[in-house]
Amino acid sequence: AVLVLLLSGRLQVGWVKDGANWMLGELVLFFIPCVVAVINYMPLFRREGVQLVIAVTAGTVLVMAATALAVHAGCRLEARLVRARSNGEQ
Repeated sequence: AVLVLLLSGRLQVGWVKDGANWMLGELVLFFIPCVVAVINYMPLFRREGVQLVIAVTAGTVLVMAATALAVHAGCRLEARLVRARSNGEQ
């Protein structure tokens, strides 16, 4: 929603800049629950740590690949639209 408002011009970057900078500065606090969960489930990580690392790594690779494909498709679409627009103006 914020992205749409920023792109449409209804929301100015200056209005959200301070809040965004604060959130980026305190980003490490968002990882504390993850660290606490790892500590709480240490026996699970000792028993099945290798499988968990494989699952997390595979999931990360799949998400990165899907993101790359989506960005590539978006760039191709944008290039096609620019070409169509430039051909229509001639």
